[in-house]
Amino acid sequence: MVAKSLNHNKTLPAHLAMLLATTLWGAMSPIAKGVLEEGEIGGIALSAIRITGGALLFALAAFLPKRLTGDQRVEFKDLKPLFIASVLMISLNQGLFIIGIEFTTPIDTTVMCTLTPVFTLIFAAMFIGMPMTPLKTLGVVLGLAGALIMAFTESSSSIAINPLLGDLLCMLAQICAALYYVFFLGIINKYPPFTIMKWMFLFSAFTYVPCTLPWLNDVNWNVLQGLTWWSLAYIIIFPTFIAYLIIPFSQKLLKPTVISMYAYFQPVVAAILATIMGLAAFGWTRISATVLIFIGVFLVSVATKNVNSSSPSKHC
Repeated sequence: MVAKSLNHNKTLPAHLAMLLATTLWGAMSPIAKGVLEEGEIGGIALSAIRITGGALLFALAAFLPKRLTGDQRVEFKDLKPLFIASVLMISLNQGLFIIGIEFTTPIDTTVMCTLTPVFTLIFAAMFIGMPMTPLKTLGVVLGLAGALIMAFTESSSSIAINPLLGDLLCMLAQICAALYYVFFLGIINKYPPFTIMKWMFLFSAFTYVPCTLPWLNDVNWNVLQGLTWWSLAYIIIFPTFIAYLIIPFSQKLLKPTVISMYAYFQPVVAAILATIMGLAAFGWTRISATVLIFIGVFLVSVATKNVNSSSPSKHC
């Protein structure tokens, strides 16, 4: 009993860190949707703002003591794969996700975020020969079925101007993340998360962001409301920077399957906040699709064996 109590006390901070991170990620979708609904900032511009702000914060944090960040020097030969990884995990994953929010509902976007393990398992089976068991196959089928039902079901919400496009963009964002987890596992295991995110955000700031300058120039910064500025600050600081800093702490103390279960909390946070903000849209078909996705991701998570600490934590 004493040993169990000590173990619980040791892992409790890790559970609290995961709860905080998933709450921050879950709240981002409705907050970003609120910014986009103002009409002054489009999805492409908002994605550029998030990436630029994230790059600046990670660059500044690089001056902190290494015992806090775990930052390491990157070998020159690893810069090329990190650059390619930045295209997948930052430019495409985060870019497509925020652009998708512009067209669909915040709840749909967070539900789509939970699909990363499903796509990761598919690509792992296709490209690196990971065996597919009946339970894994069932999980993949249910997860994809739920995603397709959600994408092709007409939304009753007036804020979803093109739910099919938005859902598909968010789904494509998770496909990019899955490709990153499959093809860059060596880099993921070689360097601390802070080092990887610092370099990937830096690369994206110099590649993706310049391509978005026409959309950034269209933003009338002088008319932005105070709430919009606070929302932008939240998007840059909390789900983009702080959440990435606290996740490695949890990964050291919790099993990957336990970490993956916290992803189910993101849509709950999004649904609560979206309801408060008047951005929620519910219907039995979409609820049923969400349940199918949750069951599918759960089956994939529990059926996957020999998963190391670098497995996807399903963030947005």
